[in-house]
Amino acid sequence: MAFGLGAAPAVARAQDQTAVAAKAAQSADAPGRWLRAESEHFIVYSDRSETLLREYVTMLEDFDSVLRILHNRTQASTPRKLPVYLVANSRQLRRAHPEASDTLRGVYLRSLDDIFFLAIRSDDDNDKTKGDDTVLHEYTHHFMMQNFPGGYPGWMVEGLAEYYMTADLQPKKAIIGNYNSSRAYSLVNERWLPMEDILSKRPSDLERDDVQAFYSQSWLLTHYVWTDKVRRAKLQDYFEAIRAGKPAMESWTAVYGEDSKGLERNLKSYMRKSLMGVGVTRTPPTPQITFTRMPAGADDLILEAQQLKREVSREDAPALLQKVRELAAKRPDEFYSRLVLARAECDLGDRAVGEKILKTLLDERPADLEALQVLAYSRLAAARDADPDQVKAIYAEATRYLGRAHKVDDDNYLTLYGYAEARSFDREPSENTLNVIFRAAEIAPQSPQIRLKAARLFIRAGQYGVARQMLAPIAGNPHGGGPARVAANLLKELEGKADEPAAPTPASTAAPARAPAAKPVD
Repeated sequence: MAFGLGAAPAVARAQDQTAVAAKAAQSADAPGRWLRAESEHFIVYSDRSETLLREYVTMLEDFDSVLRILHNRTQASTPRKLPVYLVANSRQLRRAHPEASDTLRGVYLRSLDDIFFLAIRSDDDNDKTKGDDTVLHEYTHHFMMQNFPGGYPGWMVEGLAEYYMTADLQPKKAIIGNYNSSRAYSLVNERWLPMEDILSKRPSDLERDDVQAFYSQSWLLTHYVWTDKVRRAKLQDYFEAIRAGKPAMESWTAVYGEDSKGLERNLKSYMRKSLMGVGVTRTPPTPQITFTRMPAGADDLILEAQQLKREVSREDAPALLQKVRELAAKRPDEFYSRLVLARAECDLGDRAVGEKILKTLLDERPADLEALQVLAYSRLAAARDADPDQVKAIYAEATRYLGRAHKVDDDNYLTLYGYAEARSFDREPSENTLNVIFRAAEIAPQSPQIRLKAARLFIRAGQYGVARQMLAPIAGNPHGGGPARVAANLLKELEGKADEPAAPTPASTAAPARAPAAKPVD
């Protein structure tokens, strides 16, 4: 499968003519406190010590390697490294996630512009996990969606994350499946929810006081199934039954022979035994980590830039825009600060001002991927508000910037998604457009927006089977919110529909061949 976005013919000449100027501009940004540490699967940003940062990246790579061993994914590629922003306290956390409480230790955030994690590393010697259990829980979600993007019930999605987050990464082995003290307390001392609720509901369906019970029972149920070969072997039959539309409890009884009360009794009996973790003998990786000092503007703006990548509320937008303007003004010639300011203006302020800044930045660095993408997406946003007779021309502008971005990185999900968005005026999506959006969803399967866009395009093309594959993980997400409801409704509409015979061949789930740089737009 190959696809092409095309590229502006003059780009190569422009790059040759400005290479010296671009190099000079890059060296003009003075270094700041923040470090960027890149390893095989992660990019971690922090203003803490290089020693701590190396330790943290090593821990993440070790946990990733254990998941790969347990799930037979040691050779699986990583199309996109997960960005992690390691901060020192709640005050820093709120710069990117203003609604964060003082007790929050980390949060996994998914927007179209970025999929990233914010984490606090505790300095408390009494905290054995140093807060890492939160990032391990969320990374399990990320890993499973990247490698097994199917529709799974909420108890399994959360239960596995709870099961793996207690990982004890020792020098020669890892212990997986130990209990979490708060979950154990809940199971022993608090009221249980009926098991039919655990099997059929998600946390958002429950009263607030019942959410702790849901997580605790989901963890125990996962432990009960996951550590027993016979029960684990039957999971596929159970999944197939519920995907066929059969009630969850009825399906469980048919496969495992336990009704709601019987399952609860068996779980309580299982819990009274010693819930031992499983030992995994392995040699911890010694990751190759590249450290880079971020520009000084990152000291003031790196976390605000991440807030900008999320959907900022109308109430919060004016204050954030003003803050970015003031902080960027401290370094009016710095590329980094101007790029964050341009994003803020395009999204929250004066689009014309933001685009003017971006064009200036691209004169200095014609191959800056982020500047090209921000400008392309600004053009796409402008098209949504434009007069109908102007839309096609604006989309063409966006496509030219996306073509240039594709030359810089031909496997970037934001570029690919933007191209599919720019082709959305086509009456029927071409096979190239379908391939492009499919690949974007492969690179970033965690993004509900990309999967929904892909599903709608495949529905328009009559490829309902692929559309269902795109929708199922969103519909099954325990914290899916609005996108989960939309996906569930679309799945209902697709019930009983077979692929149209004349539809193009669906894109393969294998990674596509990379498009030649000069391949023309379809």
